[in-house]
Amino acid sequence: MEGNPNIDTPRANVQGSVRAGNLVVDTSRRVTTQTINVEQLTIENKVDQDFGTITVGGSFRPSKTIKTRAVVSFETANITLNDGFVLQFGFLFSLIAAFRGGNKENGWLETTFLDEDLRIGRGDKGSLFVLTREKDAVAP
Repeated sequence: MEGNPNIDTPRANVQGSVRAGNLVVDTSRRVTTQTINVEQLTIENKVDQDFGTITVGGSFRPSKTIKTRAVVSFETANITLNDGFVLQFGFLFSLIAAFRGGNKENGWLETTFLDEDLRIGRGDKGSLFVLTREKDAVAP
């Protein structure tokens, strides 16, 4: 998985959505936040919805074979409703890993362009990400 530079784009078909493992979240007309903490080797994706916020997160490691790739292990998944109630379903990532023989690595992302204001990347399911550091610079 880690060394394969090919992306099966016909299979992706996830326009207006993001994937974490096998979980797909609709992001149509939504600002999505991705936070990568390089020092702690963690990643978090957050999407605000009308009913609350969906957050998935986990750890990553630099790829051993592709310098611009991070191999991700999603571990947590929460839906925080507007009233503050939190639904936790990160256990699904553990179940998926168990079916895969214990491998918790369930995706990767590559950074293909990076400067002080913008990051362009792609994911293993064919996703293309264009991210900015300024939340106010993006309109859904």
